[in-house]
Amino acid sequence: MTELPGIASSVVTTLRMAMVVALVGVSALFGVVQPTGSASAASRTPGAPAHAVAAVPGPVVAPPRTPATASPQAAPIQPQPQPQPDPANVVVSYFLALNENQFEAAWALGGKNISGQPYESFEASYFGTDHNVLSVVPVVGNDVTLTLEVTESDGSHHREAGTYTVQDGVIVSARTHRI
Repeated sequence: MTELPGIASSVVTTLRMAMVVALVGVSALFGVVQPTGSASAASRTPGAPAHAVAAVPGPVVAPPRTPATASPQAAPIQPQPQPQPDPANVVVSYFLALNENQFEAAWALGGKNISGQPYESFEASYFGTDHNVLSVVPVVGNDVTLTLEVTESDGSHHREAGTYTVQDGVIVSARTHRI
């Protein structure tokens, strides 16, 4: 056996045995079988290194695959249910998108469900708004109750209160009023 500098021969032997075990395991996965009387630890040629195996007469042939012996069809992978986003986070994200003039994101987060108007009108309705300051009060189930301090571009302010309902990570309804 060739010695590898710095590696004990027992480690090399262990690694070689592990490789043989791995190769045999992979062969079994792909349907390669050893015929009866094939090489095993007991049939090594005397005096041969531990990794050498005596020759086996005749070819090693895998049995033909038939429907009865073919590997079973893998079951289709079922998608795992995704955890639903926190309703308060969805509403906060909606108003952050509005404050940053990311109207498409706000539209996707539920603006399309609560505006009652086409996208262009939804976007235009916020051109006079400078920013919104949101205070989430209680969250009960999918309902997020909040107060909103709205600052318009001209510096004027008004307050609103309301409840936003979130389902599947999207605002589906809103009931708001000025206070």
